[in-house]
Amino acid sequence: MKDKNKLKQETREGGAVELICLKCRRTEIIYVPAEEIPKCPDCNVRMTINEVLREGKSY
Repeated sequence: MKDKNKLKQETREGGAVELICLKCRRTEIIYVPAEEIPKCPDCNVRMTINEVLREGKSY
């Protein structure tokens, strides 16, 4: 539960997030809250947040 609250807090503050279309798996990176969450140009379905991108992340 703490992870969901942290995710909401980070997106409210702003920053880059990766969006994904659940239908065709297309991804896009936008800056929240500066930009509105778009619809997928291929499927016309609202995209959802896949990951909050942070500087210095390692895999």
